[in-house]
Amino acid sequence: MTADHPAPASFEAVLAGAFALLLGDEGGEDPGARYGVFHADDSLDEYLFPNTWCSAEQLADPAPRELPYGEDEYVLGAAGRRFLPAESLFRFDPMLLDGTGPWGEDGHKGPRPFDADFAAAVRAAGVEPEEDGEVLVRGTDLAVLLARHGVDLASVGALNGWLGVVLRVATDGTLTDAMRAATFTTGAPADWAPLPGEERESTAAEPWQEALAAVPDPVLRQRLRHLSRTPQDARSRGARYRAADAWPAATDAVAAGGHLLLAAWEFGECQAGTVVVRLAGPDAAV
Repeated sequence: MTADHPAPASFEAVLAGAFALLLGDEGGEDPGARYGVFHADDSLDEYLFPNTWCSAEQLADPAPRELPYGEDEYVLGAAGRRFLPAESLFRFDPMLLDGTGPWGEDGHKGPRPFDADFAAAVRAAGVEPEEDGEVLVRGTDLAVLLARHGVDLASVGALNGWLGVVLRVATDGTLTDAMRAATFTTGAPADWAPLPGEERESTAAEPWQEALAAVPDPVLRQRLRHLSRTPQDARSRGARYRAADAWPAATDAVAAGGHLLLAAWEFGECQAGTVVVRLAGPDAAV
């Protein structure tokens, strides 16, 4: 216990109250449900390949890990989080799968790094949530296909922007842990890494500026306000909190699995987003 923060047990109660403010009617935790966090980022997709964790072996590994960003790279909303590539959703562009457009016979991107049999297997194993033909495949299912067809995607740089990913953030399945992961409040406040731009006091958009005034812990209050800024202010630092009103960036892919949106944050100029969801269950399509 310090002068700035209540004792651990009391702080858990403070967190619960703060998260209830953000979640509103969705704030009650269902003990029979499981909750998760997903993160998508256009800039990550742009530089996703080559990488060390998109091989069949790595995608089959259920262990959480940090993504291998370079020292000077800042990926919006991803710093300090651990991810589950095996439970992440991979987004195949239809032209890549079909070998058309830039991936066609006369296209400037081709030839595609796999054959028609692999493309057909991806479509059979995945889900097409929209009419545009994009196919979503869970990491564990993609691992099986890569091994079965002998396809190496990990070393192919030309796929950037054509094969994207919605990352599953590692949590323990509870709503509290999901909210802590989404708001970068895992662990004790003294251990929280500062977010970019957080050194200056943030003003949240309404109604969150006033609502979060009820949070008694000043460090927690400042963090949540920093993640609840106006769209204009969130372009340069912090985030915009969307509650359950909209799926930010490419996180709408998560809806294809029937997962229920509870809370959402947008980063930058809508290039990245994080969502907290109630998971649909073991029979979810993705």
